[in-house]
Amino acid sequence: MAYSLKIHKVPKDEIEKEVLNVAKALQIEHLLDRKPKQLSGGQRQRVAIGRAIVRKPKVFTFDEPLSNLDAELRVEMRLHIARMHHDMKTTMVYVTHDQVEAMTLADKIVVMNFGKVEQVGAPMDLYYNPCNKFVAGFIGSPKMNFIPTNITKVNESSVCVGLDGVDVEIPALTEGLKVGDKVTVGIRPEYVSLGRLQKAIEQFGGEKGLELKFNSDVVERLGNNTYVYGTCCGVDNFKILLPGDVSAEARQSLEVSAAVKNVLLFDAEDKRIYPNLELKQKNEIQ
Repeated sequence: MAYSLKIHKVPKDEIEKEVLNVAKALQIEHLLDRKPKQLSGGQRQRVAIGRAIVRKPKVFTFDEPLSNLDAELRVEMRLHIARMHHDMKTTMVYVTHDQVEAMTLADKIVVMNFGKVEQVGAPMDLYYNPCNKFVAGFIGSPKMNFIPTNITKVNESSVCVGLDGVDVEIPALTEGLKVGDKVTVGIRPEYVSLGRLQKAIEQFGGEKGLELKFNSDVVERLGNNTYVYGTCCGVDNFKILLPGDVSAEARQSLEVSAAVKNVLLFDAEDKRIYPNLELKQKNEIQ
């Protein structure tokens, strides 16, 4: 870690002090006498970060620093980087394909798709108000469910779409929309409830919603959460995130529901159809 300081001819006692301080911050002071081949992947990553820290740069740039680590080490290193960011209060530019890293480490996220900036905003702004289908599918874990359908009716401030043979009314800015247009309905797994609509409204609020038929294929119990995967409205791998102690089994036909306030709508070009002008203008400003 001392190499960059040595080539800048920093006094030896100052080098030792800086290296020791950084090593303590990264919890690797006991590794300073080891050679690189004697270090684990996570330890090598921390040493690499330490080499950057001792230089005291104005900006850090990380290019997928955790990509080669196993799941446990990724979590550990993510916490180290978060603490370092908080303590040093230095700007960090962090490149990643992992939305969990983006959501947990960022103050502001720039979502890019093949070099094009899709949306810029705070993590929770992107979670609640994605500007298009790509951002909606990237932000959030598990990923959003998407159901392709068509507009069956256009009202003054809403549209009706066909889901499971039933017309569902969704608030929308209707300019340029017409009956027959292809659209995609987006519902996050955590906003889907087992049971009739009243349960979803009691759980998430709102006045209107939708009820769908769901055929479960796989149930994954993780203790505090249960993931249920199945088929809904002809879409495979439809996901539902439920409490850990919920009663759900594989190969069941279930009724599920969601409040309309938590349903997103996208047009044929995957752009967001906003429910009102205020929300659209807010995203455009960002």
